[in-house]
Amino acid sequence: MFGMPYFEDNVLIGEFDSHEQALAAIEKNLQKSKTCSKVFAQDIPGKEIRLYGVGLKGETVEGNFVPIIDIAEEKHMTFIPYELLVMGKEVRMLHGRFRIALSFPDLTMGTFANIMSTPGEIEDLLSSLTK
Repeated sequence: MFGMPYFEDNVLIGEFDSHEQALAAIEKNLQKSKTCSKVFAQDIPGKEIRLYGVGLKGETVEGNFVPIIDIAEEKHMTFIPYELLVMGKEVRMLHGRFRIALSFPDLTMGTFANIMSTPGEIEDLLSSLTK
């Protein structure tokens, strides 16, 4: 679809001096965060790669927009948690619009318009873990 991001259009949300520094910052920020919680962390053996599953809390996330877009009879709970990928010194996430469209293939552009700010809000919350 015109204007929609692809898998390759992932978002760089943080960059550190080392992989260890990136992991330490994210772990510290997850512990003190009021809006993000660690669901899982999985390392790829032999590589500087860790995948985090992050739950988002607060008024601007799931409780606000999932009821608007999860209109199918079969619910889309596989949408949650969000992924954060630490590859070497970089921290990346899938673009919010790509991730929502992938998880909700029955979503119409009209319904998507009702949650226009959501992808940016998700990016802001995940980016807070890299500060």
